[in-house]
Amino acid sequence: MCLMSPVTPFFKCACPTGVLLHKDGKTCANGPDKVLLVVRKTDIRKISLDTSDYTDIVLPIRNVTQAVAIDYDPVDKLIYWTDHKVGAIQKANLDGSNQEVVVGTNVKQKQMTSDGLAVDWVARNLYWTDTSTNRIEVIRLNGASRKAVVTEDLDEPRAIVVDPNHGYIYWTDWGKKPKIEVAYMDGTHRQIIVNTSLGWPNGLAVDINTEVVYWGDAKTDKIETVNRDGTGRKVLVSSGVPLIFGLSLLDDHIYWTDWRTRSIERVDCKTGGNRTTIIQELSDLMGVKAVSVQDTNPCANNNGDCSHLCFFRPIGYVCACPPEMKLAGDARTCRTNPLFQH
Repeated sequence: MCLMSPVTPFFKCACPTGVLLHKDGKTCANGPDKVLLVVRKTDIRKISLDTSDYTDIVLPIRNVTQAVAIDYDPVDKLIYWTDHKVGAIQKANLDGSNQEVVVGTNVKQKQMTSDGLAVDWVARNLYWTDTSTNRIEVIRLNGASRKAVVTEDLDEPRAIVVDPNHGYIYWTDWGKKPKIEVAYMDGTHRQIIVNTSLGWPNGLAVDINTEVVYWGDAKTDKIETVNRDGTGRKVLVSSGVPLIFGLSLLDDHIYWTDWRTRSIERVDCKTGGNRTTIIQELSDLMGVKAVSVQDTNPCANNNGDCSHLCFFRPIGYVCACPPEMKLAGDARTCRTNPLFQH
């Protein structure tokens, strides 16, 4: 848009809220490049990080009743979120269109209570934690081939993140024995990374370049980091985080939501310095996702030639099947499992 000005050349070009003006002073970017997606219990908001005003915009999404967790698929540009009240995971475009249920609860199942979900944007899978069944499950982004990948030794599974570059999933558990774990993306080779000096490990993030894991603890009131192998544990933020919930990493910053301060803040992810308040006085803050486009792995190419599920792991990718099917001799194709035939 063109705005009149009292000084030469008597006009100034401007862009819509959150959109950056290019260096030529005349051309606007196509839209925000870096964005925070924020879940409140009854709405989902978008905050551009390209400009310093950090204006939050409510997305036109219907029937958000008790939303908790959020993630983003940079390939199809879709948001995914969990809602406790309806017991479902839904997805929609950023403009609110094409809203649909990806994972629901049928009459034979316990209602889903998912506090964490993670999009594998490469292999096109969706992972989530479920505190009603104490499981971690996965499904194709199109809603097909649902499978439980972790079913044992979970008490209160909470946040979950994926690292498709290296083939790992990470999650927090704030049950009676709180811990942070890592496993291959098919749920095998589980390892506990941290299980000491934890209270309520809530938000979780991973740097897929350095394999450094970040978490926020709502009981110890800290944000900490550790390497994937459990070494190098450090405190990043030690004060002013009284009840942290959501956590996300983008570039050089860690972002988080806090129930008690009703704010979203960020710090430098390496030093904990340059603390900045993005937004404040916003109640019912839940999950947060800082959006960026990531790298690829073998599952991105034709689903790894797998007929159903493709899991990338540090030792190479594997194909897998839903429970009612069995992997054929080619290790790629799922066939009907005779045990499920009547």
